[in-house]
Amino acid sequence: MRKIAAAVIVVLVVVGSGFVAFRLRAEPVPLAIRLADGTDAFFRSDTRVEPGRTYPQPREIHVDGDVFLRVPAASAPLIVRTRLLVLTVTGDSALRVTAYAKQTGEQVEVLSGNVQAKKSYPSTYSEPDALTGGEMSMVNQTIDLMEKEKFDPAPLRKWSDELIAATRRAPRPN
Repeated sequence: MRKIAAAVIVVLVVVGSGFVAFRLRAEPVPLAIRLADGTDAFFRSDTRVEPGRTYPQPREIHVDGDVFLRVPAASAPLIVRTRLLVLTVTGDSALRVTAYAKQTGEQVEVLSGNVQAKKSYPSTYSEPDALTGGEMSMVNQTIDLMEKEKFDPAPLRKWSDELIAATRRAPRPN
């Protein structure tokens, strides 16, 4: 009887461990990094945020995914590069960049500050968008379209607050 009980316990532990491993892999883990210049990046584990090799000189990062950035004012702008966009962030700013390389479109939403958004690829229409709080720009290379719009910043503020709080609760890697 003891052997059967021990076997049942072993099976339950293995199944439970498998379930936990599956859940950790299925749901991206919230992460945060602070760059050398004080820029904070909040994102999930399905996103790549990579500072340039010699960051902060130049002050440039590459993004593939969905990230919220809090950028402090500095003497040089922060350049954010994605597959389709080059964003020039000046002054104290907060913005969300949604730019998965596997998708046909990308966007930037500015909560506060100043951002210039331009296409990173050759285009017959290459006029950049100047964005401030409550403005966004979307780009789609397939149809060579970039469009500036206004948006309600309240949902973005709520999303960013929840993401930042989740990064504080997330377990830290060893």
